[in-house]
Amino acid sequence: MKKPTLKDVAKEAGVSVATVSYVLNDVAHQTIPDETKRRVLEAVGKLNYVQNLAARSLSSGRTQLLGVLLVGSERDLVSKYISYGKFIDELERMSKPKGYHLMTSQIDPVNPNFAIIAERKLDGVFLVDAREGSFYSVSEKFPYGSPLVLVDGNIEDPLFRRLMPDFSQLFGLVRETFAGSPYAVICESYHNRSMTESLAAAADVPPERMLALDADGDLTAFLARNEGLPLVVFNEFVAMRLLGRVDPSAMIVVCASEAPGYLPEGIRLLVLEDSKASVAYATMEQLLHRPYEPEDQIRKFRFRTFTS
Repeated sequence: MKKPTLKDVAKEAGVSVATVSYVLNDVAHQTIPDETKRRVLEAVGKLNYVQNLAARSLSSGRTQLLGVLLVGSERDLVSKYISYGKFIDELERMSKPKGYHLMTSQIDPVNPNFAIIAERKLDGVFLVDAREGSFYSVSEKFPYGSPLVLVDGNIEDPLFRRLMPDFSQLFGLVRETFAGSPYAVICESYHNRSMTESLAAAADVPPERMLALDADGDLTAFLARNEGLPLVVFNEFVAMRLLGRVDPSAMIVVCASEAPGYLPEGIRLLVLEDSKASVAYATMEQLLHRPYEPEDQIRKFRFRTFTS
């Protein structure tokens, strides 16, 4: 059976080929009525039309591919990868209506292989929890000006956009909740050194009251050492490991995975005011389509209190 073409879609929708192209490519400077867009998209669905991405790339100079590079090693907890599941899913849901496809890949923090960038010619990349050296290695693979957004990390370079939690605001809420009483902190181990340093500085607790948990971390010894202290726990899936070992009323869980529904009722939570994916995608879209608009170099995720 012959594959439907752009001309077939235009005929079915009763519009010009140019109009179909404008709708499917989400061309910013063209004003297309919503009713026309609806007819075009209905025709696409009816005919099972699929765009030829290779041809589109040649004509536009873009591949319509965005990459999510997750930095990870064998020492990372499984919960760390689970925690980015909703982030990636939401990014993909936001990308599709704009004509972008999302690719994900894991890279080693020490010896990263960035072949995927060169092979796929990505239009932009979300780089998650990268070491400072890895960040520059990625940026070298892109033409000057290509968007690169560092998520859950920081780097002292004004050329790049960085997205990370507002730890100062977060621990302000913690101190308010615990009424100034001492507490201990359990978080996952970050590859980005600045991320870890920012968290530790905002937490302002002695080293023995903070555990950056990875596969080698001794959780049992840490809990024994800090018995009786309330806990601030980053990541709902790390908190689930503590159920049955720690009184839930003595915990505040920072919902870094944006999945508070997995925790039992009654636990105090800190949840994001805006989803991580929405902030990340808005930043990427601005860099892709409005690169000269003024924009903060670093955007911080803020939190609010919530009870499950």
